Amino acid sequence: MENQVTNNANALRLFFTEEVFLVKDESVEILPLRNVEPVFIAENVSVKATEEPVLKSEIAQIPAINPTNSPKVYPQGPEIPHIVAESAPEKIFKFLGGNKKSVLILVNDSEHDVSTEQGRELLRKIVKAVDLGTPDFALLNYSNYKGTDFVALHRFFKPAIMLSFGVAFADLKLNLTWQNEIIAHETTRIIFAPNLHHLDSDLNAKKMLWGHLQKIK
Repeated sequence: MENQVTNNANALRLFFTEEVFLVKDESVEILPLRNVEPVFIAENVSVKATEEPVLKSEIAQIPAINPTNSPKVYPQGPEIPHIVAESAPEKIFKFLGGNKKSVLILVNDSEHDVSTEQGRELLRKIVKAVDLGTPDFALLNYSNYKGTDFVALHRFFKPAIMLSFGVAFADLKLNLTWQNEIIAHETTRIIFAPNLHHLDSDLNAKKMLWGHLQKIK
């Protein structure tokens, strides 16, 4: 069978014997595009095929990414630790006796544990005269702790009575004046007397000491 499709103009006239006219359809209005602006796509902004096209006017509303406008990050300064004052460790003393009655006896002899034989005998008479036994008092040789003040001694021994033989109030950093009377300082009554060895040969000093001891019995 022959191919009946043809583009020959003379052949077409055999089939179309009537004139053909183009008629404008007034029912359909096709408006021309106005102010069509080219489409711009911002850098690094990907547009999916299913998304609406991005126009230039819409891109203008997107804030520009400017590294200079990014918030500044300031390095955190080193944390300053709170300084807490540490209390000085309590001083430890080696002493004789039990300190049950809070009586502190200070001697000052760098050559003997307590004093010479004469001084030791005098001390035995003193503690016996005020009815004290070894468990009742604390006997400390201050020559082993030179520079120790009253505060440190009071913190450790908490004495109600202190007998000081050969240790002056200046040694204990006490702003006091000795007037041959018992000194009441804070919670402690203090009696100052010469070194035991020298006291044994000083009759007037022994009488004065005995008078003070009678007041604290």
